[in-house]
Amino acid sequence: MENADNPLSTPQFLIIVLVIAGYIYAQIRYSEAPVVKRNLKKYLILRNLEDIYRPYLSQYFTFYNSLGSKDKLLFERRVQKFIDMKEFISRSKKVEVTPEMKAMIAGSAIQLTFGYPDVYFTHFWRILIYSDSYYSTITHKYHLGEVNINGIIVLSWKSFKDGFINPSDGRNLGLHEMAHILRLINIVDNDEYDFYDRQIMDEFEKEAYKEMLKMHNSPDAISLYRNYYVPDIHEFFSVSVECFFEKSLEFRNYNPKLYVLLYRILKIDPIAIYGSKESQNLAS
Repeated sequence: MENADNPLSTPQFLIIVLVIAGYIYAQIRYSEAPVVKRNLKKYLILRNLEDIYRPYLSQYFTFYNSLGSKDKLLFERRVQKFIDMKEFISRSKKVEVTPEMKAMIAGSAIQLTFGYPDVYFTHFWRILIYSDSYYSTITHKYHLGEVNINGIIVLSWKSFKDGFINPSDGRNLGLHEMAHILRLINIVDNDEYDFYDRQIMDEFEKEAYKEMLKMHNSPDAISLYRNYYVPDIHEFFSVSVECFFEKSLEFRNYNPKLYVLLYRILKIDPIAIYGSKESQNLAS
């Protein structure tokens, strides 16, 4: 006999709790409210990539296409979560935010952070997209992309997409800006603060300064970086990330120490992933 003071049985109570929890989860999952994207969607479990995004990963990302089936599925699910967590905003009448934009921007972030399954750049949740270069009222210059410490990513869509025309030229605005974010999230106070090994980053910077000094003192010397703009350590790191993924063998042959240090920072070996016969185990 049921207790008169407890009209609901345990199974009934659990069903009600599950229904309420499912309703709340669905509201969070499908909400487009900025406050939800910024504060709640990071807690959602991974879900399969929506079909509308997959063709763009296959079309533009050599890294994704080189992954095994299990890692490819993880890449897709992480791309979907990144898309779910961010607010994509057009800043030009010529630009309408499209699935292609979301997939390519998210793919760039997940490629860089693939060695860190729980990192989604949560502090940087708003992405502003211009049709072309844009004028900054802060620097009073035209820019192709920038990262604002207040949590904003700004991109020129033309320049961003141009970075995927040649996947082996070492120039990719998406990877470049995501590399800036990776360094910044270890500076600003956020949920993902201090996720990489600072000692390894310090070692990388010491080696980077040697390379920058060489370029400064011998501008005509052969250097992997000679055709890039590297005025400071921040730009050097971002350019190195571009070369790391798009000129991997050349980068490793030019400066094996820098390559290994970047591998240890990102926990990814592009040479091994791309399946080169010259790949080697860099974990030691």
